Amino acid sequence: MTPRRTRPTLHTRRLLATAIPAALLALAPMNVAPTAALAEPMIGTMMNRYGLPGLIDTPTAEMLPDATLAATVSVSQLDERTGLTFQLIPRMSVALRYGKFDSTEQRRGYIRDRSFDLRFQILDEAENGWRPAIAVGLQDAVGTGFYSAEYLVATKTLNPRLRVTAGLGWGRLASSGGLGSIIGDRPGPDEGTGGQLNANQWFKGEVAPFAGVQWKATDRLTLAAEYSGDDYACETGDADNCARRPWVSDDDPLKNNINLGFAWQGGPAWQVGGYLLGGKHAGIQVSLALNPKQSPYPSGLEKAPAPVRPRAAPAADPEGWSGAWSADPTAQPAIQRALADALAKEGQTLESMVLTADRAEVRIRNNRYMQQAQAVGRTARLMTRALPPSVDTLVVTSVEDGIPTSSVVMRRADVERLENTEAGQIANAAVLTDAVARPAGLVGTPGTLPRFQWSLRPYYSTGLFDPDEPFRYEVGAALSSSYELLPGLLVKGTLRQRLFGNAEQDAPGTMTVEEYEAMSVEEVTAQNGGVYRVRSDGRMYSGNDSPQVPELTLNWYARPTPTTYTRVTVGLLERMYAGVSGEALWKPVNSPLGLGVEINRVRKRDFRDAFEFIDYEVTTGHVSAYYEFGNGFVGQVDAGRYLAGDNGATLSLTREFPSGWQVGAFVTKTNLSEEEFGEGSFDKGITIRAPLAWAIGTPTKRTVGGTLGSLNRDGGQRLRVDGRLYDTVRDSHGTRMYDGWGKFWR
Repeated sequence: MTPRRTRPTLHTRRLLATAIPAALLALAPMNVAPTAALAEPMIGTMMNRYGLPGLIDTPTAEMLPDATLAATVSVSQLDERTGLTFQLIPRMSVALRYGKFDSTEQRRGYIRDRSFDLRFQILDEAENGWRPAIAVGLQDAVGTGFYSAEYLVATKTLNPRLRVTAGLGWGRLASSGGLGSIIGDRPGPDEGTGGQLNANQWFKGEVAPFAGVQWKATDRLTLAAEYSGDDYACETGDADNCARRPWVSDDDPLKNNINLGFAWQGGPAWQVGGYLLGGKHAGIQVSLALNPKQSPYPSGLEKAPAPVRPRAAPAADPEGWSGAWSADPTAQPAIQRALADALAKEGQTLESMVLTADRAEVRIRNNRYMQQAQAVGRTARLMTRALPPSVDTLVVTSVEDGIPTSSVVMRRADVERLENTEAGQIANAAVLTDAVARPAGLVGTPGTLPRFQWSLRPYYSTGLFDPDEPFRYEVGAALSSSYELLPGLLVKGTLRQRLFGNAEQDAPGTMTVEEYEAMSVEEVTAQNGGVYRVRSDGRMYSGNDSPQVPELTLNWYARPTPTTYTRVTVGLLERMYAGVSGEALWKPVNSPLGLGVEINRVRKRDFRDAFEFIDYEVTTGHVSAYYEFGNGFVGQVDAGRYLAGDNGATLSLTREFPSGWQVGAFVTKTNLSEEEFGEGSFDKGITIRAPLAWAIGTPTKRTVGGTLGSLNRDGGQRLRVDGRLYDTVRDSHGTRMYDGWGKFWR
């Protein structure tokens, strides 16, 4: 069968599904470093051109505040660099960078290179005494190695306005002024597929000193000067040999090894600066920073909740305290309707309810609050106002996609007594348990099912790191809807209309769109080195001006046991694939461990027609283990078969914050060889997800973000199915619930 073709959506492994807006960074009043606040007499932290605390190009031994997320853009006469830095833990920083510099050896006339940095602080600076901060770092530790360097550095604050730094560097930091080699010779840049750890280079070859000084001229202005052993051979000479045989062309040499620069702290969250490299090449730089731990609106802008209503004394309401009201058949419907109306104003849906003389259980769907604990707390408040005084046990059961996921059990007396205390006290008094599937006496709220919901919103998708077009984007309108027929049975779909953008249909490699459309599946596989293009032709799905249907599915969620959840999804699962996906998850509510299994049978969708297909079918499946390590760290291992038929495993680690932020990284290795996989050798990337509520202050469950992958490749690619179980149920499970418990009384 000859495959049908259409215009591409962007390859999403390399895309930000919805990019984190630069405005989100700029609006966040976060400190770039502990010393960045203008009221603090200590010198502010400068960000160097590699996107980490430093001088101009050389590093310092400083760390950003824990969890800081920073972005740096630097443009000079030599190159362009864009970096993203995350303070993973208090003593460890990681950075992902994208650089561009000229090269006559390349077809395009330039090189675009991705690099990854790691810095670990061995000692922090002594507040009193002469002990400096000491750190060790790996620069461009994965990939081709054009920016590759290692260093050992010490930084000391001499007085509130003067800070000095000195260290030893290898690689680029020792391309001139070397003192000799300690551990053998240093290999040159990776001339193969790249993507591997450059461990064979680390701390090898020439070692050279570097040093620098920062002077805080004013509260906002910091001046810096440094001596660097980097002669910028990659940017001014032979890029293919810059790390092996340093060379600077005669018509564009550096005047010296001194770099000068300044940084202007425009606000707690941003700084701008400029620099002069080697007395010859000028540049400018902008850095932005935020901290997921610190919201611009710490108290939120939502309306205050209804106060708890203490029960009247038994003598004042003997009938209510006796429970005789429960014999009245009209009592529960009236109470349920009043409570449903009150919860609706709080953004909650009262799905069902069990009511007896001394116990009430409500099952809610949280439509508004990022922290499930806040939804539970507001529900408990309203229950004290709606229920007769004889009801002493309050149970709030969370429901996701029609299935109960957890129950919070509280004594009403505790809710009344602890309203004006710290949230930790009610957390200790409450009990979080697995929900009962369907308790006796459960009554659905009239009018909740069947339920139809829809939304019309703009969409914005981006594609990054393409060597030919580093930034692709598409803007349009998306009409999304869902129809829940029964608890757990729902239909979901999205209709998109592109309005404008530069993301156009583009065939892989040097082929034209017409040539690629005419190829059979067998020809595509042969042309791609024996691996079918399951993702690397993603741009063939972009640039389509006619309406598109990226998703149209029938979903069935169930809970066969108190700790087991299941999902079956059938239909157009994502823009590139359609079929059936089945999943099961074992996840006790208070267990840090979850185990899952998923199997999919899918067929590739046509490039243009939403309801036509290409003759490529595959069965994929994975077994998964999830573990919550504490302190916000969650690990996940998925092992099985991927879309290209390759077998392997994906390891991911994510740091989550009570605010709803998530920052993580993943790596996938399969049985494809480096040659079969292509440039990059194996799949890897980072994920970022930011809650809109963090930035705007008003409660909403919407988030922005996505995945930044290394390259557009076919190995290690999973199906993208919306509503996977682990993410669906976790908001109301132990770790997430307790992390957000500080919002219980909000």
